[in-house]
Amino acid sequence: MLLPAVGRHEVLVVDERSWREVARIPTPGQPVFVVVRPDGREAWVSLAHPDNGKVAILDLERLAPAGTLTPGRAILHLEFTPRGDQLWLSARDDDRVIVFDPHRKLELARLPADKPSGIFSTARAHRIGS
Repeated sequence: MLLPAVGRHEVLVVDERSWREVARIPTPGQPVFVVVRPDGREAWVSLAHPDNGKVAILDLERLAPAGTLTPGRAILHLEFTPRGDQLWLSARDDDRVIVFDPHRKLELARLPADKPSGIFSTARAHRIGS
């Protein structure tokens, strides 16, 4: 289980059975939302102000940072498509939703939107805690 460490620049890795901390993965700012790619290999993390224009990428096999992207201003939420072939990010201060290919780390599209904040897929609407 991954938990954003409020007030810290790291994500906590916790064993779901024992509730014990297993590791800490550094991030380039205070984490807000952590979403795991459907194949479980990476987590993408939105960050709090003043670093909220960045998105941290974590390698979950190595439990280590894998990179940082700067896709836009005020990235407030992120969501993978069910197959994990796309990641949608809300860039509130740029008035757009940005679509990424998370495997190649490439931007695919910019969709105009008036101050988008949340992105929620109907594919996970029936799952509690997702």
